[in-house]
Amino acid sequence: MEDLAEGLLKGLLRLVGVVVRTLIWLIWELCLEVITWYVGWPVCRALSFNQYPKVSINDHDQASNFTVGVVSIAGLVTLFGTAIVIAKLVGWG
Repeated sequence: MEDLAEGLLKGLLRLVGVVVRTLIWLIWELCLEVITWYVGWPVCRALSFNQYPKVSINDHDQASNFTVGVVSIAGLVTLFGTAIVIAKLVGWG
């Protein structure tokens, strides 16, 4: 009887582990790739006078890894910078 309960518990824990890993992957995909791309793309275009990146805002799947990295980092820096400015204006920082 103990073996059956232990087997069920292990199976349930494995299922919970798969669900948690899937949620983490989705959050990573959404936040660090999609949102930062859509924030960083117009920033990069504005700073480079409409020269970089060459791909359209909706074509980040066709962009090179370097371009995705640069644009995503620009988006992340923009998001953090905006959060810091807002925090200073509100008086949290």
